[in-house]
Amino acid sequence: MLARAFGELGDNAWQHPIRATNKALCSRIGIAVQHCKVNKFKSPPPGYWSNLLDKLNLKALGTNYYPLCEVPGGGLQPGLQLLRECPTLLLGCDVHHAAPGSSRPSYGALVGTMDKFFSSHYTEVRAMTGRQECIPVDDMQSMVREQLKAFYRYNGIPPQRIICYRDGVAHNQFEEVHEVEIHAIERACHAIEQGYQPQIVFIVEQKGGGARFFANENGRVPGQQMGNQPPLTVVDTVVVDESTFSFHLTPHHGMKGTSRGNLYSVLRNDPNLSSDDLQRFTSQLCHLFQRCKKIVSKVAPNYNAHLAAEMWGLKEERESFSDTASVSSDAAACDVHERLKTRLFYT
Repeated sequence: MLARAFGELGDNAWQHPIRATNKALCSRIGIAVQHCKVNKFKSPPPGYWSNLLDKLNLKALGTNYYPLCEVPGGGLQPGLQLLRECPTLLLGCDVHHAAPGSSRPSYGALVGTMDKFFSSHYTEVRAMTGRQECIPVDDMQSMVREQLKAFYRYNGIPPQRIICYRDGVAHNQFEEVHEVEIHAIERACHAIEQGYQPQIVFIVEQKGGGARFFANENGRVPGQQMGNQPPLTVVDTVVVDESTFSFHLTPHHGMKGTSRGNLYSVLRNDPNLSSDDLQRFTSQLCHLFQRCKKIVSKVAPNYNAHLAAEMWGLKEERESFSDTASVSSDAAACDVHERLKTRLFYT
């Protein structure tokens, strides 16, 4: 692993061309790299060293946090028992788009969790047609197929259940996602072995969902003066689409202003998991983002996929590709050294 310190690069140092070029080079030769700013060393803000060590640990194949699946005295933690009931492949999926008006490709990322301790991951990235949200069948199928192979290499058995969280899809795209991406998951399973049909759970995560909630006088949390709802609030009636299994979830305290929970819509649920199990499981995934000590607003698999797709998009924008670069010319740029695919090298 390589750690590199930069001088004064301004507030947008993470977008600096030197950083992008260095990231691109290291990802292709299989070296995980962590960039730092020299001025932070001189007067580090509170928690800086702890956060930096968290990132370094992830890139060295370490684990910062893991779910407590078993409760004291025996039994399984409600919600997290989904990871223990059967071999389960947990996926997060997101797409990064270039700036409006650019003809550069979009990048779709699929990040899989290989074990019940949330310690082993595998990342696949593909270039797509610019401004396209739905991942094409062939690209989605190839990414899922690689995830299934990685799961088998790690565990020695194929997954019996696939739980996929999808970020960034609008309500009017649900039908397209169902016909394209979910169908691609099925095709990937059939390509692995004829007759192989794991249970599929597919959940779409949408920011905000157009709803705001507040607590009444009896439901207010001590110390919260803004009337925000308590953390882990779930709303699954009245203000949700009755035609789909959906729910609003606010996983943490509002730090400033009105809390904005996310809307989760279940497009497929082969094992007929209960609403309580899925809601608990989803809320607990918000506690497992490996580079943050606080609860985050979205599930950790989607956060990882967002970072992977975003890093690739920003990296390609700052390399020597023209604004009219085609998908075919950028597709090879998605190649990541196999040694890095098994670690969160983009955090």
